[in-house]
Amino acid sequence: MTGKIGIGIIGCGTIADVYMTNITQHYENVELLAVADLLAAKAAEAAEKYGVPKACTVEELLQVPGIEIVLDLTIPAAHYSVNKQILEAGKHVYCEKPLALNLAEAEELIALAAEKNLMCVSAPDTFLGAGIQQSRAVIDSGAIGKPVSFTANMTCAGHELWHPNPGFYYRQGGGPMFDMGPYYMTALIYLLGPVKKVSCFTAAGRPVRNILGTMTETEVPTIYTGIMEFACGAIGTVTMSFDTWKSSLPCIEIYGTKGSLSVPDPNGFNGPVKVFDGTKLQGIVDAVEEPHPARLIAMVTNQGNCESEAVMEFPENPEPRSNMRALGVSDMAQALIDGRESRMSGPISLHVVEALNAFEESAKSGQCYEMKTTCAATEPMGKDWELWEVK
Repeated sequence: MTGKIGIGIIGCGTIADVYMTNITQHYENVELLAVADLLAAKAAEAAEKYGVPKACTVEELLQVPGIEIVLDLTIPAAHYSVNKQILEAGKHVYCEKPLALNLAEAEELIALAAEKNLMCVSAPDTFLGAGIQQSRAVIDSGAIGKPVSFTANMTCAGHELWHPNPGFYYRQGGGPMFDMGPYYMTALIYLLGPVKKVSCFTAAGRPVRNILGTMTETEVPTIYTGIMEFACGAIGTVTMSFDTWKSSLPCIEIYGTKGSLSVPDPNGFNGPVKVFDGTKLQGIVDAVEEPHPARLIAMVTNQGNCESEAVMEFPENPEPRSNMRALGVSDMAQALIDGRESRMSGPISLHVVEALNAFEESAKSGQCYEMKTTCAATEPMGKDWELWEVK
């Protein structure tokens, strides 16, 4: 079944540009009908740039005929109120991450969506791209055996180095966990399943930041170091930092009973997927008849044929780590057309919100946080990779 689903966008800030570019140029099943922003001039500018029929207020956008999905690109602190307004208007919600800032607000949104038979989900949609999809295929194939542990690391020196308006990253709703954590939590949940427990410590390496020439105190931690246990039994470490000038830590690595998996940056859609075949190394070890440390070290060090690299390109011949944001919006539109649920489901969005807050709660209480929500596994993209088209 084919067709186009009408889209409205609320919020015409920095992230809106890539969404509007992709919706108007690359996704055949959606049509951008209206844009809104608190600053009318920004909405008008975006509408002219992308050929959108209408620039208007939020209230007017929610009344535009034909709009079925509203994309909320406001700042995180406004997500709950804007998402609730969208649902009350009878529209499906696709929200930039996170869905809300705390579990109670997220639960209220999900309950309201269910009551109105609407979908209410949040970004990121990067897990639908080739990098994370290929990583899931590796795990599902049994290539690394049963996942038993992992490490996940997002390290940078802070968004004031690049963002034109970085202040909100250091206020409530910001910080490395709530800003970048959704990418990592969503990828890990897609690859390993629901989270069971979280324990965390936090700190602020530079509690006063130069924000566009003004020395500003941060309201949130800028370093998180945590331990997670997943329902599947896998355990691992998580580092989220706006206080790291340089690091060689991997973004995500998953360690299984038969091998290891290097997962590309979950903030991108592509990237190298590397698999280390531990069974070959085990074969080397098993072949040693008598203990001989020097000989064994030489054998183990010569691992050349144990590692392989697989890069699945999507779309065909893409720019490196091509930015396909709005793939989740297109998947939601296709779900409406096909009569199914979108791959980024309400329960997953809710589970991610709780996981983000679990780090905060554990750090504040000094105790391990046990998750209250759960979610079902998401189906791989399969043929729906064909959603990416050039109009």
